[in-house]
Parts: sequence; C-alpha cells; structure tokens
Amino acid sequence: MGELVGIDPRGAHDLIRRMEAVKAFLGRTRPGLDAAIAEAGQDWAGRQGSTALHRAWAFLHEAQHDLKWRIDTVEQLVPVRERGLLTATFPFSAESEARHEAEQAAAAIRGALDAPSSSGPAATQVAQAVAATAGKAGDPAYAAALLAALGPDAFVHALHALTTTNDHPTLPPDTPQDASEAPTGTPQGAADTHSATPEATQSPGAALLARAFASAERTGRLGDEWQAVAESASPQALSALVSLAGQSGAVLHRVALALLDRPEPGTELHGLITAYAANPLAFQQFLAEHPRETGTLLATGDPALPAALDEALKPGAGADGLRERAWANVRSLGGG
Repeated sequence: MGELVGIDPRGAHDLIRRMEAVKAFLGRTRPGLDAAIAEAGQDWAGRQGSTALHRAWAFLHEAQHDLKWRIDTVEQLVPVRERGLLTATFPFSAESEARHEAEQAAAAIRGALDAPSSSGPAATQVAQAVAATAGKAGDPAYAAALLAALGPDAFVHALHALTTTNDHPTLPPDTPQDASEAPTGTPQGAADTHSATPEATQSPGAALLARAFASAERTGRLGDEWQAVAESASPQALSALVSLAGQSGAVLHRVALALLDRPEPGTELHGLITAYAANPLAFQQFLAEHPRETGTLLATGDPALPAALDEALKPGAGADGLRERAWANVRSLGGG
C-alpha cells in the first residue's frame, strides 16, 4: 500500500502554472481550428481534427489534479515544514483509492453510531470503527472524503462519543501508528506539535478524527457547512478538536469564540490554550482582534496561559503592529 514520494512543492506549483498556461493556449486554439476544419469541409487533410487538442488539454488537467493532491499530501505528512525536496511514504498510490477507502471507513463509523445501545458502549464501537483511519488521515483526499461521507452531524456525534466518556476507549493493539497521526501544519513561528500529547494518548479515536479534520481543512477541502461545527459540538469535543491536532488559525478562532461565548466557560479552555500555545501567531491575532474574549480567557488563570502569552507577545513574534495591539489589549486587561 502506498509509495515513497519526493516532491519540491515550489517547483511542482510552478509546473502546475505552466500546465495552466498551455491549457489556456489550447483552449484559445481549438475554436479557430474547429472553424477552419468546418470551412475546409472535405478538403481537410487531417484525420482527428481538434480531438488531439482536447486529449492534450484533458491530460494536462488530470496531471494538474494529481500533482496538486501529491503536493498537499506530502506537505501534510512531513512533520516539520521544510523548503526544497520533501519525501514521505504515501498511504495511497492514487487519490481515487484514498476516496474509496475513506467512504468505507465512514460507513463503518456511521454504522457504529447507529448501532443499538444493547450491543455495547457506543464509544467503544465508534473507536473501533475510527481505528480504520489510522495512518491514512494525513492524505487530504482521504480526510476530505471521510468527512464528506460522514457529514458535520455524524462527525460531531462521533467526536462527542469519544470525548465525553470517562474511560476513553483505546484503539485495537494492532492499529498502525505513524507520524501522520500527530498534529500537523505547524505555522512559521509555532512550536513543533508532532509529539504525542497526553490528550491524544487518552483519546486516540478523537485524535484520529481531529487529524482528519485538520488535514482536510488546511488544504481547502471542507465546504462552508463545516464552519458550523464550532456551534454544534460540545465543549469537550471542541477542546479535543483543537488540542489533538494542529488546526489552522481560522479553526482555532472559531472554536475560541464559541467556547468563550458560553455563560460559564469551563476546563475545556485548557485544550484551547494548549492549541494556541502551539500556534503563537494565531494566538497573537486573537489577542489583538478580540479584546472582550481575551479578558474572559485571561480571567481563567489557566496554568498554560503564561507560556502561551510569552510566545505570542515576545519581541520579534509576528507583525509588529499586530503584536503591539495584542500586547496593549492584554496589558489593559491586567494580563501584563
């Protein structure tokens, strides 16, 4: 299963742009060629007409799509973002294979969610079904297909089942584990979050779902309907979503606003603060743009706050103007 792939993302993106330029040229050429062939009628000496142009356009389009999938996948699988050639072992050799397996996994998870309660604890059944995604969620196509087949409601239901039980069901002992299941996509200036967190150890099934969400969302493969997850998921599920995988700043902000807008924010804010500590530039933006919610967050006195604030506000972190606004808000609220 899978293959070893090496790609220079910058060079690959340049190749995609060149392919697009050729496609545009072919698109402009074909109407004129069709008109010339029609005008020539039986005197046209060629055999295939503009069919060859269409085949060339289709080949380039398919090659672009495949190359984009490979770029996205290798960038998700490599633990630390580097420049130049990136190498990784892909869980799938083709995007179609990834989508097919994801749909099967989603069907199993849905089946576990719908199973009668008399057949066993729902969390255990869901965890067993989710275990099939281990080692695969780093593929953005797999992650996106998995979430699309589940839908936001079933995803939230599964995450809730895996995070609200007291015994956090473990995965089967033969479940594969690799670097792709660790938090990913660490932005520039953020700490490396690829080591296993205590939360991930306690709730491995939830970590797999969070990883799939991060992989699909970071590569732009989630629709607008997924933005409502922050409003529909339980506080425990949201805390797990952001603390068990390296979500984007946009996801962190939506979850933060949802959690801090509650009448009495609870211990789930620790997971949010931990996530922001791993992404100080996102935390800096939040502190600068949301003073009211910042005040609520500072009032928690969470032990992880000082380190997170230090990383977000230290000299040289992020843009000067944004950092100064963030620091001014924190200081005015008594956090400085």
